[in-house]
Amino acid sequence: MQTIKTKAGQNYLTEKEEKKFFSALKGMSGQLAFRDYVFFKICRATGLRRSEMRALNIGDVRELTKINVNERIAAKGGVGEVYLSVEIQDLIREYLRKKRHWGESTEDDTPLFVSKKGNRIGLRTINGMMTKWCVKAGLPIYTPHALRHTKAHRIMDDVRHLGPEERGQKLLLAGKQLRHKSLNATMIYTQPTKEQLEIAANI
Repeated sequence: MQTIKTKAGQNYLTEKEEKKFFSALKGMSGQLAFRDYVFFKICRATGLRRSEMRALNIGDVRELTKINVNERIAAKGGVGEVYLSVEIQDLIREYLRKKRHWGESTEDDTPLFVSKKGNRIGLRTINGMMTKWCVKAGLPIYTPHALRHTKAHRIMDDVRHLGPEERGQKLLLAGKQLRHKSLNATMIYTQPTKEQLEIAANI
């Protein structure tokens, strides 16, 4: 399988691929599999970059409805607030319960995600996690950044959750969610998607 380069127009998961990816993760048991599942669910739900996910401490998410992406966490200077869905809040509570059961620290200033050795998870490890689960799901090998692009594409393509007024502000919503400094950076998500290009091929 060929690694997909980090371009927003290609490096994102379709809805079908996303279901396969998380089904593969959820279908596996074990401490590391559950850690990876929680990591990528939060990543997909919030659009946080891998370095920002890595920087999270337990106190940044415990019993909170949003993450304050401050200068300690933010990459590329993109500070701001990212809201957490009820589903993600519940998942974090379950994860913290499991961490206590595993004997891991749950103090506020300790890393949310740790390696087998108990250290803050590394960027190379995160890349390996993504590759591993893409292979298990039978998908092309996407980069972790694909989940950030996926979040943006879902906002831009949404017809189920946003009302008519919000749909007219999709670009602003996506830019705010990803904490882009300029809407020019968000404009890449207005390009045709893979699904739209497949449909166009049959016209």
